[in-house]
Amino acid sequence: MLLLLNMAILLAMYVAARKLIEPTEAGAQLIYWLNIAVPVVEFCLFLVAILFWVQNGTFRISVDADRFEIVDPLFKSTSFSVPVREIEKIRQIHQKHIHRNTIIMSMMSGEKIQILQNYNYNRRKLYTALARANPSICLPEGAYRFKQV
Repeated sequence: MLLLLNMAILLAMYVAARKLIEPTEAGAQLIYWLNIAVPVVEFCLFLVAILFWVQNGTFRISVDADRFEIVDPLFKSTSFSVPVREIEKIRQIHQKHIHRNTIIMSMMSGEKIQILQNYNYNRRKLYTALARANPSICLPEGAYRFKQV
């Protein structure tokens, strides 16, 4: 639905540009390129919307007494399922030189797994559930505070 909303917004911006751009040579050239680019972008957004509709995947996070699992319907490589007792700590890092926030989960085996941030979920509830399942996990001080490195 969000992609369809983006399509509508793009179309509204295109119509506004057609009406508001003055008929100069530069304006005519811009409209020429908009006439090419807007339909291509609209078509691509429509194809991706159809793909998401057909896949009909759901992002899911689950924590129980034994396992911590994240299922990403778009990128299977970011999905994982690990035993809760094997989780050592979770760190939230802000890399200020590239302006990037990262959440890293360290396992007792030395493996590091990145936890997704691009879905809307309550990190505070996630950390509470993990602490309940395994009180020995070292969790960040605040669910939305990142340590600068």
